[in-house]
Amino acid sequence: MTPPPAAVPGAPFIGEAEEAVDIRGVRLFMHVFDARLRSASLRSSRFTIEPGCGTHEDRHAVREIWFVSQGQLEVCYDGECYRVEAGQALFFEPWRPHFTRNIGVERAEIFSVWWA
Repeated sequence: MTPPPAAVPGAPFIGEAEEAVDIRGVRLFMHVFDARLRSASLRSSRFTIEPGCGTHEDRHAVREIWFVSQGQLEVCYDGECYRVEAGQALFFEPWRPHFTRNIGVERAEIFSVWWA
């Protein structure tokens, strides 16, 4: 059975839209919250990182959780670096610097949720 597209009124799907990022090997897909979710106190996205590539350092006013669904990463958070595998999750406090790079041989995929 083919699932209905996110545009079908009443369907439980949340759409996503690729947002341009100027980082080699990184793709970002923002989840599009429609009228049903506009007042939600959280936001979400997913992003992919090709082997050998990584993100720039980020810091922001919100709390954030990353769920790693595929790949192997080195994640640097607040001055310490950690090896992260698929199936693990990370929590970032506001204003703490963090970035990651893909240290594996397959594309990494991360789902991100953030809130104030």
